[in-house]
Amino acid sequence: MDATTVNTKMSDDWAKSYVVSAHSGEEMIHPSETLVRLFKGDYVTGHRENLKGKSVLDVGFGEGNNTIFLASLGMQVAGVEIHQDICTQVASKMKRYNMMADLQVGSNQSLPFADNTFDYLVSWNVLHYEGTEAGVKAGIKEYARVLKPNGRLFLSSTGPTHKILLNSKTLGSHRYEIGRPNDFRQGQVHFFFDAPNYIELYFSPHFGDLQIGRIEDVMFREKLDWWLVTGLKK
Repeated sequence: MDATTVNTKMSDDWAKSYVVSAHSGEEMIHPSETLVRLFKGDYVTGHRENLKGKSVLDVGFGEGNNTIFLASLGMQVAGVEIHQDICTQVASKMKRYNMMADLQVGSNQSLPFADNTFDYLVSWNVLHYEGTEAGVKAGIKEYARVLKPNGRLFLSSTGPTHKILLNSKTLGSHRYEIGRPNDFRQGQVHFFFDAPNYIELYFSPHFGDLQIGRIEDVMFREKLDWWLVTGLKK
């Protein structure tokens, strides 16, 4: 399959998965606890301000659980996803909470917003789907483009011991073909940062004051592992 066909299939698969999870009662309804801590706690050096009225872009918002949290803070929320059906589903969910957001079709490399638009950008477990070094670099550059000068990035990306890497095939240059059984992402190529110095390498051209963290949870049978990155647009 060519790249366009692969991307179309992936967006269709994600849209279907969210419909299934909603109908089965498995839909995520709570925001990431880590993201809540980053916005409301004092874990990030230099980040303590009144968020009400601040603009934020939620890239790859999925089921909208983080989007709803950001709106609850009084922020002006926008978001992008790779399929219109996902945008429609989350817009409907937000209406049930009397919330609104500007939800549009887009991707890491193509955000449908003007330069210097947002005070914050959240990319939560999204960037690694680019699958190539060029795609990751383009995504980071695009994140910086839509942020205001000194706008803050909050990013989570899969770490090297995450369960998604079970049975994966190493392709080189931080690239892995997903082999996790019974997962619709099987066969997709993901890009993972193998160490903090690589995060510095890729983000530092566009972001300063970088702070890098990591969350590792052993959930009985499986392990969850995420890099946490925040920084200010240069």
